[in-house]
Amino acid sequence: MIQTYPNPWDFHNTDKTLVSADNSHKVVYYDLNEIAMGAPIGGQCFLETSDKTKVKIHDWCGGPPAWETDGQLIAIPIWTRKFLKGTVQQIGILDTRNMELKIYKKTFRVLDIRSFDKTTIYGYDSPIHKTETLTFDIEKEKIETLIKLTQ
Repeated sequence: MIQTYPNPWDFHNTDKTLVSADNSHKVVYYDLNEIAMGAPIGGQCFLETSDKTKVKIHDWCGGPPAWETDGQLIAIPIWTRKFLKGTVQQIGILDTRNMELKIYKKTFRVLDIRSFDKTTIYGYDSPIHKTETLTFDIEKEKIETLIKLTQ
């Protein structure tokens, strides 16, 4: 098991990493469950603003997410089922200014996002089995879906 906290198997709504640098937004998870026995957890994910408004980000997110250093973007692992691939993860980027969620086309086994600096996300794919280092530039990757979030 991974020794770092938080990780895809163990993260909580009380974690300080879920709050934006300016304290104006917080990511909140509901109904987190293992996606399969012994697998990482996932559940509904919401963005909560300082005035307590909640906006659903996605129905099946993993974690932990990472705020971009300027605090306007957040990278969130999103679980999805793909034909012939099974259950995989994709990177979702939520822009809190425009309330848009971009889901990128590239798929991963299990994302362990560690940081998000300007346009680059750093972390690991599959942190406990055949680990690969993740360096993901959001300006160079293909977007699969763009969703306008509403309250």
